[in-house]
This record gives sequence, C-alpha cells and structure tokens, in this order.
Amino acid sequence: MDETQKWKQAVEDLQHRLREEMRARRELEDRCKLLEKLVYRDPGTGLRTETYLRSRVHEEIERSIRYPAAATLITVCAPENKTDALPSLGQRLSEELRGSDHVFSLSQTGLAILLVETPEDGAQRVLDRISSDLEQLIGGYGYTLTSFPRDTNLPDEFLDLAMERHNDVARKVRSNGGSNGDRSGPRGAN
Repeated sequence: MDETQKWKQAVEDLQHRLREEMRARRELEDRCKLLEKLVYRDPGTGLRTETYLRSRVHEEIERSIRYPAAATLITVCAPENKTDALPSLGQRLSEELRGSDHVFSLSQTGLAILLVETPEDGAQRVLDRISSDLEQLIGGYGYTLTSFPRDTNLPDEFLDLAMERHNDVARKVRSNGGSNGDRSGPRGAN
C-alpha cells in the first residue's frame, strides 16, 4: 500500500507541475502577442508603425502580382510645427477609410496610407476627399502618391520609390516652414 501511495503522490505532483507549466506557457504566449502588437502599433497613438508598413506593403505588392490588381501608397508630410495633429488625423482616417486600407505613422512628420486594390485615380479621389481635413488640421502639408504597377512593377522598388518621394516632399515642406506646403502631383513630382 505504501508503494501505491508514493506513485499516486508522484502522479499528482506531475499533474500539478504540468498545469503550472501550461498556465505559464499561456501567459508567455499572451505576452508574445502583446509584444507583436506593440511592434505593429505605436502605443502612444495606436497607429500602425513604419516597421509594419514595410512588411504590409511587401505582402500587398506580392498579392497584386498574383491577382493582377493595383495598390497605391499616399504619404502625407506635415510641417514640424503641426506634427502634434498627425496622430488624431491618422486615427480619424483609420476609421473613415475602408477596412482593407491601412494608415501608418511615418517618421515624426508624416502618415502613410496604403490603399489596397486601388489604382492611382482612385487614390487621387481619396486624397481629394480628405484634403479639407488635411488643410484644416495640418495646414501647409505635402503629399505623394506612388502606385503599383504604374510607377514601378518591381515589389522591392515600390517602397524605396515611395519613401524617396516622401522624403523629397518632406524636405520642401520643412523648408517652407509649412506656410504654403507642397502639394505634389499625382506621381510625387513637382
């Protein structure tokens, strides 16, 4: 009988340890999920991060190649004295755009809006629709449009081109001090 009690106690101890390890594993998985979300979302603003923009753009361009479709990225640049309005504008746009479209925080002075399955003319209509909000909230802003496959048909070049355009316009907006802004044309040229 004594031997049976020892085995029974050993089994109970193992079951208890297993339950504790399973609980600890669930907690660790929950923490990992939270960390993943923090990588993709800015905890201060709730907007998606530039890191996530890179992976999301790559996914969308790959999908646009597999299922012939367009994708367009709008970038918006704010003068340095108006950057405090960007998070609220980004959150507002996130609520107003389609569920498939995404708004990202872009450096300290900008936003990026990824319009899925949207050619350049559709993106221009979106930009026209939000231009009054942009003007009211951030004044002398600048923007760029980069469209796949119109501007480039290589996925690795898409984001590089979009960011190059964004940085060019951001420099112009900063040098103007936000007085007039730079409303670049539909292809990011001025």
